[in-house]
Amino acid sequence: MPFVAIFVFQPKKRIMLKGSLSHHSPFTHLIVSLLAVVVSFLLAMFVGTVLALVFFDINIFTDLQAIDINSDSVNLSVLKFYQSVYSIGMFIIPPFIVAFLVSKKVREYLYLAEGTNISKVLLATFIIIFSLPMINLLAQLNSHLSLPEFMSGIETWMKNSEEQAKIVTEKFLVMNSTSDLLVNLVVIALIPAIGEELLFRGVLQGIFGKLTNNIHWGIIITAFLFAALHMQFYGLLPRMAMGILFGYLLIWSRSLWVPIIAHLVNNGMAVITKYYIGKGNIPEEMETIGANENYWFTGLISVAIVLLLLRVFRSICKRQA
Repeated sequence: MPFVAIFVFQPKKRIMLKGSLSHHSPFTHLIVSLLAVVVSFLLAMFVGTVLALVFFDINIFTDLQAIDINSDSVNLSVLKFYQSVYSIGMFIIPPFIVAFLVSKKVREYLYLAEGTNISKVLLATFIIIFSLPMINLLAQLNSHLSLPEFMSGIETWMKNSEEQAKIVTEKFLVMNSTSDLLVNLVVIALIPAIGEELLFRGVLQGIFGKLTNNIHWGIIITAFLFAALHMQFYGLLPRMAMGILFGYLLIWSRSLWVPIIAHLVNNGMAVITKYYIGKGNIPEEMETIGANENYWFTGLISVAIVLLLLRVFRSICKRQA
């Protein structure tokens, strides 16, 4: 009898956890989200360390050089694997934990229940493509950022962080074969597109929208955090602009699949362009389209086209709602 009682009671207890925090404040949901990210990230780092030992026979604790990007003996395969594992732990798993605790409808909470269609996907893709000169214009403006003299220490730290991020990106994007291209499309394009959209647009954007009682502020704050997370402060403006685009694509389409695909297109284009530049099939200028001496003109034309496409996208979403 005692065993029967336990068997009957435990499932009920598990079911009660689902949506148990739904009536709590948005601030509580934010704290829960941060805790979920930290705990899941730490567990993912431990799992990644164990798996690196199993699959690559490398103990990250005793062989730090293997994952030190500045080391001559860095193992990029291990580093990419390790990054993939902790990215999943930091971005993909926490949103589902949060959604389970604060809502009884997990897929609806994360905007995954509603699919999308070819017209929305194509328009979102065109928006990303035509936004490239605008993004490069913002990057040019951002590159001239200069802080006051009394903040020189912070500025030095920002420049060092930028340089370190640049080194990581350049080494990651060295691709000598099709298999390298495919690995980078997964590590740099697919996993970040799914994970970052789940966490930032799927969870945080809604929370900040409720905290400020304004969905537009929710989009802007989330876009800022999304940009700041990359620790590349001289690329803050372009990444924030991209985050705002993703935010409105979600709000109007009501489907997280749209910004996920748009994010995937953006990252995927960067990886594929770098691959074909390395092979000498396309000129290097393709990587910085719109960042030439006429960047103001091409950038402003890009802004006009993107705004027009966004208006069309919103109209289609309203019509199909």
